[in-house]
Amino acid sequence: MLKVLAALAVGAVLAAVASVAVVNVAAPSSEPPNKPLYNYGNR
Repeated sequence: MLKVLAALAVGAVLAAVASVAVVNVAAPSSEPPNKPLYNYGNR
């Protein structure tokens, strides 16, 4: 039983790390895209 709980805990930690990594990769960069649609300051 203890091994099962330890495996669940390790799995939860790995899932949390993987989700954070996926969010960081999927998140757009802080720099706005260089497209006329988003360059509102040039008007």
